[in-house]
Amino acid sequence: MRAISRLTLIIVLGVCVTTALPIFAAITLARHQETRSEERHALSLARNALFHSEISGDQLTAAARAINALPPDKACSPVGQALMRKIDLESTMLQAVGWVDGNVMRCSSFAGGQAFDLGPPDTVSRSDTRFRNHVTLIDPKQTYMVTQIGSAAGVLNRDLILSFVDDIPGLSVGIFSWTGRTTGAVRGPVPDIVRTPDLEAGRVYRIGDLHVAVVRSDKYDIGAFAALPVGNSTGYVNEIAGILIPLGVIVGLILSALLIHVIRVRASMPAMIRTALKQDKFHLLYQPVVDLANGQVVAAEALLRWDRGSGNPIPPDRFIAAAEEAGVIHLVTTRMLKLLSTDAHDVLRIAPEFRFSVNFSAQDMHRPGIVQEVTEMLERSGIACRNLVIEATERSLVDVERARETMRQFRAAGIRVAIDDFGTGYSSLGYLAQLEVDSLKIDRLFIQSLGTDAATSQVAGRIIDMARDLGLKTVAEGIETVEQERLLKGLKVDFGQGYLYGHPMPLEELLVLLRGQQAGEKRRLRLVAA
Repeated sequence: MRAISRLTLIIVLGVCVTTALPIFAAITLARHQETRSEERHALSLARNALFHSEISGDQLTAAARAINALPPDKACSPVGQALMRKIDLESTMLQAVGWVDGNVMRCSSFAGGQAFDLGPPDTVSRSDTRFRNHVTLIDPKQTYMVTQIGSAAGVLNRDLILSFVDDIPGLSVGIFSWTGRTTGAVRGPVPDIVRTPDLEAGRVYRIGDLHVAVVRSDKYDIGAFAALPVGNSTGYVNEIAGILIPLGVIVGLILSALLIHVIRVRASMPAMIRTALKQDKFHLLYQPVVDLANGQVVAAEALLRWDRGSGNPIPPDRFIAAAEEAGVIHLVTTRMLKLLSTDAHDVLRIAPEFRFSVNFSAQDMHRPGIVQEVTEMLERSGIACRNLVIEATERSLVDVERARETMRQFRAAGIRVAIDDFGTGYSSLGYLAQLEVDSLKIDRLFIQSLGTDAATSQVAGRIIDMARDLGLKTVAEGIETVEQERLLKGLKVDFGQGYLYGHPMPLEELLVLLRGQQAGEKRRLRLVAA
């Protein structure tokens, strides 16, 4: 009896141990993966900040080369000021450029011959580049960064350089001089380690409750850091522990291991996306686009949504990013086109010239055969090519050559092409001159700042002027007030989109909107005829 009891105890202990070990290992691995994920995130943020700063450096270097080529007595002449305004217009990161004598900016692209005392530089690099980090110009409440190369100066705004940074509690990101360890554009507190002399580039430090990633530029004497709180996704580890431990106690080693495997596979976002596609869980919403000249709804942006049926929808930017990372974005795009081909018929019966715009990712724009796939879908569904607009974000234009060829083929087929979220990426006049597009969509960031004292309040006007010079139509995103609409009409923007005209709506609401618009137009024509 004792031997049986002892064997039972050994078996029970053995089962508990063999069950607990993989559970403990799984939790440890989850914590390790969480740490690595946070480190990768911190490095990605630091590299992104450095990338934007290097773009600013490239534009500043080109501007300095042109301005420094001017004779000193010609720098502030009408010819010199015209050159500065041209440089300012073509730059996406520089707020302004000017010519400096000593510590005084004698003339500039934004204030003509008005002089500004910049004060002594905060830092001077080994290449004699002079950095001033807190300069006030016209508005005493607004400070700018001014970088001087020779007699040329570039004015930069911190908020624009770090505009890509999302608000995460405890996060800080910044740019600093690698030689002098002085900071430039910074969002959040600067970790003390950034100022230490033995700093190593390309490394993630664990400092207290922070992951601090540090990178260094190969082109300029600058570095970037990102400090991310440790355990930013602790809930993930707690969730794994809460699932695995009860299962291991109840079911035992083998069944627990099987369930752990199933849970991990099914919990992965790519697998969830594939399952949702099979179960037809995606649907489209449509946000109206209005012709600002007559107030008529002439188009709509098709927005893909994921109906999980749980009252807790997954944000589009999350599942789209996961699909891109996992290489399944083409499946999502194909489903979006299929849904559109079904919905479009009801709309086109009311408004035959109505246009639908759809967003394509970088992988979509670079995928072989994408143009043929889209045109075949249109042929099968009976939708005309003129009814479709392909929207590609600036971030999908990294490979300009491949994107340009895809855009050319779309336009050759009669499908229009637009650049979405223009002004938030790294495109400029030089990029646009290489691409065949029909329109630019101005990002809501610049629309929201219209008529305010924000540093980005003038960007929308510059983009509109650039589009007009290139013969492109303009679409303003994020219009929410009548005042914004009035300002955009004054700037001769062609189309508007935003909550002022309607939230993203299901097909049935869009049809009601168009029927009402059509009925109103018929009434107007009858009154005119009478």
